[in-house]
Amino acid sequence: MSQSSSPLSIRSPTCLGMTAMAAMAVVAVAGCGGGGFAEVSGTVLVDGKPLQSAFVTFVPEGPDAVRGVGSTNAEGRYRVIRPGSKVGAMIGKNRVSVTGGDAGRTLPPQYNTESTLTYEVKRGANVFDIDIKTK
Repeated sequence: MSQSSSPLSIRSPTCLGMTAMAAMAVVAVAGCGGGGFAEVSGTVLVDGKPLQSAFVTFVPEGPDAVRGVGSTNAEGRYRVIRPGSKVGAMIGKNRVSVTGGDAGRTLPPQYNTESTLTYEVKRGANVFDIDIKTK
């Protein structure tokens, strides 16, 4: 069988066309909506004091949204991770909520159940400090 008559030959026009279309599809999907993930960290303060043991949740817009969550330490610092213990939040606009935290502290609903916080996650390292006012 000659090279030109084989439909699966690497040099055949059909194979070259299919390879080009597959490459374009990969580029198109990778470029949709900016996509990707970026490192996100910060500090959560309540009335100027660090909030320990709270969860900071980043929820991106869109149908393929992948949540990212960070847990605050004793200094109120967090770093967002997503499923599979991967670092980072989805690039783009994210609604952010803060839940839990030190025993005895009640957080205003605009920071959690009715969150009005939004941050734009961009490529590279992002630092979002959250200063919650209860008074």
